[in-house]
Amino acid sequence: MLKTKINIYEIFFIIKNVQQVINTLAFQKMFLISKKTVLLSLLLTTATIGFSQGLFSSKLTKSFAALEIHDYFKAKKYFEKSLKKNPVPASYGLSIIYYRNNNPFHNIDSALYYIQEASFLYPKLSPKKKEKFKAFGVDSSNIYVQHQLINEKCFEVAKNKHSITAYNKFIDCNIGAKQVDSAILLRNEIAFNLAKKQENAEAIQHFITTYPNANEVIIAKNILDTLIYKEFTQPNTIENNLKFIQQHPNNPFVPQAERTIYELSTADKKINSYYNFIKSNPKNPYTASAWRNIYNLSIINYTTDNIKTFLRTYPEYPFKNELVKDFQLAKTAFYPFMKNNKWGFINEHLQEVIPPTYDFVNDFKEELALVGLNGKIGFVDKTNQLIIPFKYDEAEDFANGLAVVGINDKYGIINRLGEEIVPLMYDEIGSTKNKFIAVALNEKYGFINTNGNLVIGLEYESVGYFNKGIAYVFKDNKYGVIDTNLYYVVKPIYDWIDNLENEFIRVKSAQFYGVINSKGDSVLPPIYTQITEPENGLAIVVKDNLYGYVNTNGTIIIEPTIPYQDGVLNWGLFNDKGYARQMTEGKIGLIDTTGKKVVPALFEDIGAISKDLIAIKRHGKWGYCDFNTKLKIPYSFIIAGEFVDEIAIVNFENKFGIINTKGSYVIPAEYELIERFLPQLFIAEKNDKKGLISIENTEILPFLYDKIELTNDKKLIKLSTKNEIQYLLKSTLMKE
Repeated sequence: MLKTKINIYEIFFIIKNVQQVINTLAFQKMFLISKKTVLLSLLLTTATIGFSQGLFSSKLTKSFAALEIHDYFKAKKYFEKSLKKNPVPASYGLSIIYYRNNNPFHNIDSALYYIQEASFLYPKLSPKKKEKFKAFGVDSSNIYVQHQLINEKCFEVAKNKHSITAYNKFIDCNIGAKQVDSAILLRNEIAFNLAKKQENAEAIQHFITTYPNANEVIIAKNILDTLIYKEFTQPNTIENNLKFIQQHPNNPFVPQAERTIYELSTADKKINSYYNFIKSNPKNPYTASAWRNIYNLSIINYTTDNIKTFLRTYPEYPFKNELVKDFQLAKTAFYPFMKNNKWGFINEHLQEVIPPTYDFVNDFKEELALVGLNGKIGFVDKTNQLIIPFKYDEAEDFANGLAVVGINDKYGIINRLGEEIVPLMYDEIGSTKNKFIAVALNEKYGFINTNGNLVIGLEYESVGYFNKGIAYVFKDNKYGVIDTNLYYVVKPIYDWIDNLENEFIRVKSAQFYGVINSKGDSVLPPIYTQITEPENGLAIVVKDNLYGYVNTNGTIIIEPTIPYQDGVLNWGLFNDKGYARQMTEGKIGLIDTTGKKVVPALFEDIGAISKDLIAIKRHGKWGYCDFNTKLKIPYSFIIAGEFVDEIAIVNFENKFGIINTKGSYVIPAEYELIERFLPQLFIAEKNDKKGLISIENTEILPFLYDKIELTNDKKLIKLSTKNEIQYLLKSTLMKE
């Protein structure tokens, strides 16, 4: 047998392996000998054993022995020399050297390279070599552990750099590492955030294309859709929105673009604009809204004639079946009724058409009724369909196709489709009945048109509603008048101005009153200390503590020569029969429109004037005299009413009754109240409850009601109690 010399590294490695063996409990129990004895015996034996064809390779032995004592220079040298002959253990050893950071060769990339070599080549080894290399600790298990350590270190390096490049390097180089999924997530997150920061569709699209499996792709696609929409629609024109829809028909913002096209095309809210929109955009889903707006704008007053006219004008209207229903409903009157504190509607045949489910309701106006439920207001049509949802705190009835609505003390205007014509932004909004609508914001007033556009800026301290084509404005503590062309009729020069309901507009300047007309022309100069509103064509004017009368043209009818008396502005006006009360020396008489005294001033007061009888008061009681002041009915009443159809309502000792022209009771004075209601029928009150009685004092309706009245169309009798409102046909109470 050939003998070879063993160097110190080989001996050290042999001893090291033997120590590992005898350290096991099984070995110690089996041989029951000391470690020192075994080591000495093995050392002496192996000294003479040949290694040329023996158990270990000399270079590998030297490599692992050097590695064991951290002699990295020699270990690296021998491992590199062994790479060609024994690449697996040599690569494994080199991976350890490059992995450790306690030597100058530390390089995690090199460590990864060599462990990957070992991992790749090890399965190709023969069983004999696997067994041989196991003595060096090179087996599949240790290679796997070393690989995992290196992967972990590589991932740590990538995380410290925290960049797309670093994570991509880890993902590409550390194939199969358990950290790859985490690296992909972190890389995708960085890439997504970088793409978002660029705020353009190209960057987001690049992310989606580059990382199609990223978790962020769903969000990225949403962002991409948004960015594409924004980029296409800037500026936000009809043309750009149409182009966007054409090129991106599946984009989720297509409905928004379609709505924008609708809004921009119909911004002026005019019939022609809605019609042109329909013709230009037949596939736009808002064509239905456009048609309904044409209908609503065309038919402010729902009459059968108006509906027929509309259908002749627009024969292509797509909702003809609804017109049939509207045609029928337009002819049907609805009346609010209450049952068990809930409100609904009945028709003129007293049939319930909308059940009592609401907290309150208003009458139908323009075929929609304001209804309240659970503290909110909405609008229903005559089929009880909720047209405008319950979301408003306040609302007014529709007028001219528009309604004022409010939430949290901010007000706007909607149309009959519920579309906001004016956003809820104003502190006050006036009536929509006029061409221009008064608005207020932050204590400044102006006017908008029915499209919601501000036509007079918020520059006034107060404004009035337009009435008969004019409205007052208040600026710099002065009042003026504007017309519907938004021009001044009268510039703000007055200290006060009256309502504008007629051509007799009272104004005040420098403590004196005058009158102007709706054109701003002077009717009466401002020289009077008082002027009343006209009543029955005549107004009182006061000057120098004297009063007289003028007509609505400003013509003096009775010269202001009558001494002024306190209260004359209230009791001194002419009644509809052409008489006015006049006081002389504390007594009341009557004058006619020429100023002639027709009843001398003999009475404490003069009341109702009938055909032949005049109510007069003396000694605190009322009676009746004729026009010659001859007493016809004695002074015995607290109240003496006008004679109509030969009977008058009177109050005797705090009870009401009815007398004839002879002073005889037709209905005895036994009621708390009597009011005229229908021919030969009277509302009477007993014990704070109202009923109906006939001229014969027959009870027609029992005394159960808080209020009895006719409906606005005079067809039904409305009977109200605290918890219920019901109706009767007027015809059922009228005598044939």
